[in-house]
Amino acid sequence: MRIQYGTILAATVAAVACAHAAAPTRTHAFRNPAKMEMLRPGEVKPQGWLRDWCVTARNGYISRMDEIDQAFPRAWNRDFHPRGKYLDWSDPSKGAWCTEGGAYWFEGLVRLAWELDDAELKAYATKRLEPLFERMNPNAIAFVYWMDRNDPAQMAEIEKANHGFIVGASGRTTRAMLAYYEATGDERALRALTWCLDDPRFYFFGNPITLPAAACDTWRYSGDDKLAKAIDNFIATKPYPEKWPAMRYALPVRYDHLRMRERRDHEDNRKWNWRLQHGVLCYESMLSWVKASLWSGDGQYLANVRAWLDVHERTCRQPHGVIVADEQFGWAGPNRGTETCTVAGDILLYATLAGVTGEGRFADHVERSFFNAGAACTSRDFMHHVYFQAPNRPTGTGTFHAGPGGTGGLYKTKHWPLCCTAALARILPGYVQWMWMKPAAGGLAATLYAPNTLETELDGTVLRIETKTDYPFNETLAMTVSPAKPLAFPMRLRVPEWCANPRIAVNGDVQDLAVGADGFAVINREWKAGDAVSLTFPMSPKVETMRDFNNGGKPYCSLVCGPILFAYALPEQDENTPAPGARTDWRLDPTRVAADAQVVRTPMPAKWDWPLAAPMKLKTKSSDGSPLELVPYGCAKLRISMFPLR
Repeated sequence: MRIQYGTILAATVAAVACAHAAAPTRTHAFRNPAKMEMLRPGEVKPQGWLRDWCVTARNGYISRMDEIDQAFPRAWNRDFHPRGKYLDWSDPSKGAWCTEGGAYWFEGLVRLAWELDDAELKAYATKRLEPLFERMNPNAIAFVYWMDRNDPAQMAEIEKANHGFIVGASGRTTRAMLAYYEATGDERALRALTWCLDDPRFYFFGNPITLPAAACDTWRYSGDDKLAKAIDNFIATKPYPEKWPAMRYALPVRYDHLRMRERRDHEDNRKWNWRLQHGVLCYESMLSWVKASLWSGDGQYLANVRAWLDVHERTCRQPHGVIVADEQFGWAGPNRGTETCTVAGDILLYATLAGVTGEGRFADHVERSFFNAGAACTSRDFMHHVYFQAPNRPTGTGTFHAGPGGTGGLYKTKHWPLCCTAALARILPGYVQWMWMKPAAGGLAATLYAPNTLETELDGTVLRIETKTDYPFNETLAMTVSPAKPLAFPMRLRVPEWCANPRIAVNGDVQDLAVGADGFAVINREWKAGDAVSLTFPMSPKVETMRDFNNGGKPYCSLVCGPILFAYALPEQDENTPAPGARTDWRLDPTRVAADAQVVRTPMPAKWDWPLAAPMKLKTKSSDGSPLELVPYGCAKLRISMFPLR
């Protein structure tokens, strides 16, 4: 880690350790409770290949963001207090963009610090949040502690700057603050959250609309009456004004709002209405309506969000799992881009939906997004990233018009705007935390898979479950269950939809278990220390076909195996430059390519960094009979994953 902690560690590590002893519990219930509750940061710790990746992330961006750009040291600090037009994001040196960047970065920083149980990183996360602990007050405008909500002129000043951009950034900062409170029990964090969220006027500032989701989550701990009234006011405010585009997701799908149409690579960008279609803003706003459904008991809000997502799945979803979002969503295609911010937003939203609904299919989606799109966002050393990724990347530059344009496809230390540089910090720590959840009906649920150790308390008993696996690069997982004393509880195990013949055994005895409509198999028994659960999810290569309606409906196919998308990896000079003469004209015959495919596995490398020499490969043939070797999408920085048909 390059940052010099020195006095930071000495001044804060003792306070962090002390606060950690009083982890809070959710004492207030929604009218319509979630089927499963997310755990606190640090209850799930990465192991194996996943820990390798987390340590690389820790030594890369997540501990070094202050070095990356002058904006990051200004994020919510004691001295940077933008006013007037600088409350907007657009000025790179004086604008308030850093408040949004800090929100994204701090969320990943806090979660990873406790997941790795890293004293230095915990101290650093605490130090970065200290200004908000110290300066927040009951008159602040959201987290804008240097302005006064009681001054109408200052409220107008906030709204004038891109309709309250900085309040939207405050809403995203609440996740870092809430994660810190959940990990430590530090009451300063809960107090700051309450002051940020207790004025109903703030709920309609910013795009996206993020404060309602934060208020619902904070109220679970405090039961604060002002928060409850503010949430009720938000939901009751109808009809939803068009100036608040995020409000549309509370309403039934309107196809005219999608404005889907063919887009050519050379098309002028000036006519796009990005506010209605910006991927990450869409997902951030949906979170508030998912939580509003739990709060109010009105299932229609959740149903409407699901309907919007179904449209996205049918029209916009790329084979790596996440929708097209090159500043707007649109038809899927081999050259369309997906913003790194949207990858992070996708994983958070779908993990939340897995918990809210209890449906394993949403967790299937998270794995597809994480193992593919999530891995492709960053370089192997976690110090370069793309702003946009596309399924096919035969060269470093793309044909993206918005954001940083074509250079948004390059792996760089940073891209302006810096949203993706900050948001990539959220992806990996979020997945780690959400691998296990606690069902409302009792017990535990394995929702996402990778090597990990769970340490939690269940019915007053300390419990540890260690999962050893190379999944998704292998088919088997071995869990060792170790309660402090014999403990009866149901363990829910997600069985992926793609798996036709799962095998589940307890202490070597194969279990005859039905997989429910929710995608989970349940083992209900008394567990003793050393009990072993083994899972086998056989993976077979499968072909997925699609058409590129940006190019007259041209047909393509992709190969997947389990949750992994496979790609032809162009030989690299570096992550942005293919070796001379690399072949790019591969075509596939979808009627035979899966039958020709052979899965080849080799031992995992000593250290995991998404190597080009991948431990799992598919060997098949192209339509002209040439041998074709494919690797996991995340291992191929220069690649073809959508192949034209013969």
